[in-house]
Amino acid sequence: MSMLDGPGVVLGVASLVLGEGMEQRHAELVVRAGVDAGAAALDTARAYASVEDDAVGERLAVIAEERRPGIPVITKAGHYRLGTASWDADGSAARLRRDAERSVEVLGGPPALLLLHRADQVDDVAASVRALDELRREGLALRIGVSNASVEMLEQLEGIAEIDAVQNRLGLGVESFAEYRYCRERGIDFFAYAPFGGPRAAPLATRVPRVAALAAERELSVHRLALAAMLDAVPGCWPVVGPRRIESAVDSIRAREHEVDDALRAAFADDLTSRGVSVQEAPNA
Repeated sequence: MSMLDGPGVVLGVASLVLGEGMEQRHAELVVRAGVDAGAAALDTARAYASVEDDAVGERLAVIAEERRPGIPVITKAGHYRLGTASWDADGSAARLRRDAERSVEVLGGPPALLLLHRADQVDDVAASVRALDELRREGLALRIGVSNASVEMLEQLEGIAEIDAVQNRLGLGVESFAEYRYCRERGIDFFAYAPFGGPRAAPLATRVPRVAALAAERELSVHRLALAAMLDAVPGCWPVVGPRRIESAVDSIRAREHEVDDALRAAFADDLTSRGVSVQEAPNA
């Protein structure tokens, strides 16, 4: 059973913590606005920290819970900040336990979902997942999963422990839907971070031009329309957005309220196909 009640957009706080020039007061305002707009969950991590404070990101989750008690919180362990521009990964049982205990301390209770943050940088992912499973049994997390995992890795984890969720990068028109399909077929929740492609990707409008044209015609943002189409066409997938502005947070989160018609469905499918992702290979359209 999914950890979330229905489709929606998850509010991520990475850019609010790690973005250049971000201030705590502004970050809190963005979080409150996103939660008020109906964010499906709040996504944070132990690695979303400052050099001086290891819990900046998770304290923003506390702000979200104060705003809407019961909002699911997703956090991640096994990846941590070393300095101004350096991080490291450690998937050992000792590190994961230390991170989980610190998360519970900051959040005031176990997170709805605890992920192994950089599964792609861990030497023995199976051992890490066993450690997460133990933490789940002890009540330090309600659910567990992995982030940044390939299909091959997920196949290797079958039978190790029950994986509740996977969080991977899934930029529209950039990344493959292979990991999503794997999770969908097995009833595993899939959280898609950087759905707009991230700061280094080409502008979203250039990757989904048909959706962009509809957005201009309807006087809506291409981001909102693309998210609405994604929610409609890719069941079991929750986009994780990382807005830096209040307006962007509200616009993205409210994509779940947008009614998707046949014109938008067709535009979205055509845009994906033109980028080499067929509708049959990705969304269940």
